[in-house]
Amino acid sequence: MHTKMRYHLLSLTALVAIVQSASLGKVSKHATLVKARTVTETQYDFIIAGGGIAGLTVADRLTEDPDVKVLVIESGPFDQDEYSLLTPGAFFTTFPANYMWLPLPSTPQTALQNKVFNVPAGKVVGGGSVINAMVFTRPSKEQLKDWDTLGAKGWDWNSLLPYYKKSESFTPPDPAYAQAANFSFNPSVHGQDGPVEASYPNFAYPGAGVWFEAAVASGIQAGGDANDGDGMGVVTTPFVTSGTTRTRSHARLNHYTPVQSRTNYHILDSHTVSRILFDNNKKAIGVEYLPTAGGSTLTVNATKEVLVAAGALHSPQILQLSGVGPKSLLQGLNIPVVVDLPGVGANLQDQPSIIIPYNVTNNIHPNIGTLSTDPAYDAAQRALFDATREGPYQLTRGLSNNLALPSLSKTTPTLAKCQSILDAARAANHNTYLPPGTHPSVARGYKLQRELTIKQLSGDKTAVSMIHWDTANSVRMYFLRPFSRGSVTISSTNPLAWPVIDFQTFVDPIDQDLVVASFLKNRHIMSQPSMAALNPLEAAPFDNSITDEQTLKAILSGITEPSSAHQCCTAAMMPMDMGGVVDNDMKVYGVKGVRVIDTSFWPMVLTSAPTATTYAVGEKIADVIKKEYCLGGFKSGKGKGPGKC
Repeated sequence: MHTKMRYHLLSLTALVAIVQSASLGKVSKHATLVKARTVTETQYDFIIAGGGIAGLTVADRLTEDPDVKVLVIESGPFDQDEYSLLTPGAFFTTFPANYMWLPLPSTPQTALQNKVFNVPAGKVVGGGSVINAMVFTRPSKEQLKDWDTLGAKGWDWNSLLPYYKKSESFTPPDPAYAQAANFSFNPSVHGQDGPVEASYPNFAYPGAGVWFEAAVASGIQAGGDANDGDGMGVVTTPFVTSGTTRTRSHARLNHYTPVQSRTNYHILDSHTVSRILFDNNKKAIGVEYLPTAGGSTLTVNATKEVLVAAGALHSPQILQLSGVGPKSLLQGLNIPVVVDLPGVGANLQDQPSIIIPYNVTNNIHPNIGTLSTDPAYDAAQRALFDATREGPYQLTRGLSNNLALPSLSKTTPTLAKCQSILDAARAANHNTYLPPGTHPSVARGYKLQRELTIKQLSGDKTAVSMIHWDTANSVRMYFLRPFSRGSVTISSTNPLAWPVIDFQTFVDPIDQDLVVASFLKNRHIMSQPSMAALNPLEAAPFDNSITDEQTLKAILSGITEPSSAHQCCTAAMMPMDMGGVVDNDMKVYGVKGVRVIDTSFWPMVLTSAPTATTYAVGEKIADVIKKEYCLGGFKSGKGKGPGKC
């Protein structure tokens, strides 16, 4: 029986026992989980630096051809199917510190009182998909159309939709439950046979419906399917969970475990790629790597390509250590310059998050907080989930299942206020708030990004923020359309040293205007009659009566997190003379045999969680590579699209 189907039929206890037992025998039973010595003695076609969503998706698809040998080198270990990782309701009850880069500090954030923040980033086989909050949403068609305008040709909605569907195995919700919970879904945009399981929980706390009603009453339309390319309104969130076991579907489970017997698919865990090796023709011929805990440096060769998939923080670090990046930076560290690419590490974007605390004095019980405040309730709901897969443990702990995604015009109290923000954005010089020393090519690319962002915010197809009440004592607000841009650079030739991460969060004052408007929109939602009946009161440092200026001061002084672990855009798919790093096939400009295949290639951050798009992109670039080298189904011309196979 197929591994995935077998998972569906087992209780979680039996599942964990079987997988852990198999893990103990992986090295002897299969050739795929390899040691460093095996790697040095093996010839590979492709080496992938990073074993997150992108890396494992591409490795899986390339090794469908048994004649192709692929090595994935991942800095982190394999997870052990911990209950707190697999079970949404147990999310982060046991903190998986060994599966994250800790500490990974930012630089002092000048707009946030010069505070330094720990930057969330996965360090585990499967990457962030193993430890994220499991939200599974796609961006709007408009945003992907603007990617195309920026130069990312072939990565718009119509180009990606077949791959969104190919990646997904969607379990539709019960129609009666969907109607009762105020959401709809569009079967035509979902896949049924992909490796990534997605589903809607069949449970919602009663307060979720109250908040949904309030959000709609505030003027935000009721949205439809969160993944149909509209991306607006009040939506119910699907999760990256099995519709049967209700447990997490992450990249190791869906792109490695089912195919781990392939002897042409190798993973070396707990090792870090230090740099790419080039020949005299600037062709990548392999990589240098070392144990993540420290140790001797080793090398391994690749006959075809090196694919960089270490994430938007570490992919530019690898490129820069390899001599691919801003010339002035490399020369300052005595790194031989292979190609001068000023955009490597520039253009850093994320989705800052703001937690707004509340005292809800007349709340409905149970709510998400009941799991934490009532041990007996928590134990009973865990037992219910373990036995039947029902109840609140289907929801990621700390989350409800509704999100509000308002446009700027729906966020501001008047159209005049909306227009004043947009006018200020148009009037500002695009160079003013870029990081010091930004190269002119990067500034040119940003100028177009800024124009497109203003266009998006002027319309009704792009959300400025994402607002989410957890049904208990906090609202989390994600700021989705930043004008500020950060950077990632190395300060040492030590590959295990932290990269210098500067988000520049809220440095551009337009961002401050937008985030205050979003905050006030949340206040508007919480004041609607259905929510007002619960008497939600803003807690310190906020108060329902404070001014806009006091609100901004509170936002900047202590409750903003620069990153939602949605970092992107540090090796952008844009023209090189606009700060771009990769072409439309993700090939790095100026060298041969290197692609960047993770969220680093995004030109601009999307207004959704990155998971669904990263899986789809992995599927698409795998097909691009297969066509180029006539691999797999493309050997005999079975593949679709241009090519000579």
